[in-house]
Amino acid sequence: MTDKELRKLRRDDLLQILIDQQRQNDELKAALEEAKKALEDRRIKLNESGSIAEAALRINGVFEAAQSAADQYTAQMREEAEELRARAQADMDKAKVTADDIVHSARGEAERILREARGEAERLKAEAAGRPAPLAPEEPAQPTEEKHRKGLLWRNRKA
Repeated sequence: MTDKELRKLRRDDLLQILIDQQRQNDELKAALEEAKKALEDRRIKLNESGSIAEAALRINGVFEAAQSAADQYTAQMREEAEELRARAQADMDKAKVTADDIVHSARGEAERILREARGEAERLKAEAAGRPAPLAPEEPAQPTEEKHRKGLLWRNRKA
């Protein structure tokens, strides 16, 4: 604005212009202070790191430490996994031995039951030879699988 235009303005308008100018001046001062603080922070950081190369070396050291920690963790996890595999293999071997023992025992029990059944059959034949034949038909000579299982379970309980 020129002097001539300023002289034509009313007092209220002039006061408003002064207030706006003061507000703008305060805002600029605050922005300048922020910029000074940011500049000072950057100077401190530069002084601490010395140079960009030194800062890069520091960052690289952090990455090296992180890589080392990751390598140690990975090695530890591999060792634990190997131990778990070895334990699992030992458990499987033990279970196989136990299963073989159970199968062997079951076969022995089955053979004993068959011997007893044959002996009982021979006894019944001899007894039947001396007596008249029964009127009602007996159960089939070959028991069903379910009856066989029940018989095995019953005999196992007695033993």
